[in-house]
Amino acid sequence: MAALHDVVKAGKARYIGASAMYAWQFQRALHVAEKNGWTRFVSMQNHYNLIYREEEREMMPLCAEEKIAVTPYSPLASGRLARDWAETTTRLEADPIARQKYDATADSDRRVVQRVAELASKLGVPHAHIALA
Repeated sequence: MAALHDVVKAGKARYIGASAMYAWQFQRALHVAEKNGWTRFVSMQNHYNLIYREEEREMMPLCAEEKIAVTPYSPLASGRLARDWAETTTRLEADPIARQKYDATADSDRRVVQRVAELASKLGVPHAHIALA
């Protein structure tokens, strides 16, 4: 935290953000910054989308309480929320990280993707519009 504070004080960054932390780690970093008078994080970027909503348990409430902006990464679940479940892409087939994140929960994920498709069809918009709304 001291090094990040130094970067801001030197004018090399205006703000700092964090990514891919557990809520307890993020809270600890915020506490250390506050205790020492250092620059606080203003944003958190974590894995979050309609399929993976774990961040709603602890991180989202923490960020709301601390007035921290949240920017999700993989908001379309590596493209799974942008098209019908049966459709695939070369990238998705070759992406071991995406497979690791989503293959284990394919049955429940498929229901979410199907519901996104139903809403998109009903409203006449792309799947991505529903997933990001």
